[in-house]
Formats: sequence, structure tokens, C-alpha cells
Amino acid sequence: MEFVAIDFETANEFRSSACAIGFAVVSDNKIVERQQYLIKPPMMYFNPFNVALHGITEKHVKNEPHFNELWPSIKCFFEKRLIVAHNASFDISVLRNTLDEYQVPYPEFDYCCTRIISKATWPNHVSYALNHMAAYLGLDFIHHNAEEDAVACANVLIRAAKELGVKSQLELAELSKVKAFKTVANTENDDQNHRLYGNYRGEYLIVF
Repeated sequence: MEFVAIDFETANEFRSSACAIGFAVVSDNKIVERQQYLIKPPMMYFNPFNVALHGITEKHVKNEPHFNELWPSIKCFFEKRLIVAHNASFDISVLRNTLDEYQVPYPEFDYCCTRIISKATWPNHVSYALNHMAAYLGLDFIHHNAEEDAVACANVLIRAAKELGVKSQLELAELSKVKAFKTVANTENDDQNHRLYGNYRGEYLIVF
């Protein structure tokens, strides 16, 4: 399987406040690249609750690039890729809100959620949080470190594929019954009068 696992950490409750992003690039079911980038958020306010989770403060990011400055270096991880995240609705929302903050167009990519895939692969667990799934699968990692979370997420999907005996995204979708979403960069032709406009703007369901 070929995909890129991502994880965002945020400075505060606003989804545009990305302060770190982690990547784990997977090729042929092996992690071939891993990376973390610190990000200077648009508003330098770090909520103590968020800091308690990831340990990132203003002093760590004061000399780091804003997301729009970093984007040219990292957009290759997203374009025309399968993006995977644990609780993907959060990470994709952070990406979109942060891109919106700087008026950067959305890249086009498919994405899916390893939390949902975990439920389909290992039913009847008490919790499908990333730390619980990592513990169940015997994966050691530092929770809420963006790079470590991305690597753990990648390993969850690799293990799920192995558990189900699949070798491709299509086989995984068929066996787990999990669908993926697709972001689209251009929404100018959207029907703004449609009853679902605004709820699913910029995405549509596909089976990958």
C-alpha cells in the first residue's frame, strides 16, 4: 500500500492554529520517510490545555515559518495522494481552516480515517483512540508528538491491512466497508442552493 499518514497539533481551540504537522510516508507497506515541522500560527496564543497535550509553546515556534510559508515545501505530501489520519475529520479540518486563513487553494487528494478502519478491523474495543490502538498493537510512541502520531497512524493502517489480508486500498475498502473522502481544489461550480452545501462543501464520497 502507498499512502501518507499525517497528524496536526494546534496551539488553541481554533482549527486554523496549526503549530506542528507530522508525516509518515508509506511505500509497499513500509515507512520510508518520517518528518515533523513546527509552524508559527497566525495568532500567537497557546491555550494551556493544548500545551499540556503536546508541550509546544510560543518560544518553540517564534522563529518557525507560518503555514503559507511552509506549504510550498510540504504540498507534495498531499497532491494526488491517499492521506490517512486518526480521527481524520479533525486533521483535515485543521488543514482546510489553515489554508483558508492564508487563502491558499486546497490540494486534491483522497483521505481516510484509521479510527474508522480500526473499528471495522477490530470490533468491540472499548476505545479506538490512537493511544489505545497503539497499546493494543504493541506500538511504542510519544502521544501528541505530530511525527510520532503520524507514524503510529501509519502502523495502524499497515497492521489493519495485514489483519484483513489485503494489499491495496481497494481491497481494504471492500473488506472493511470503509469509504474515503476526496478533497477538491476548485469549488466555484458548487450549487450554493443545495441543501447540503456548507456541510460537505469541497468533498464527496468515493470508494478507494
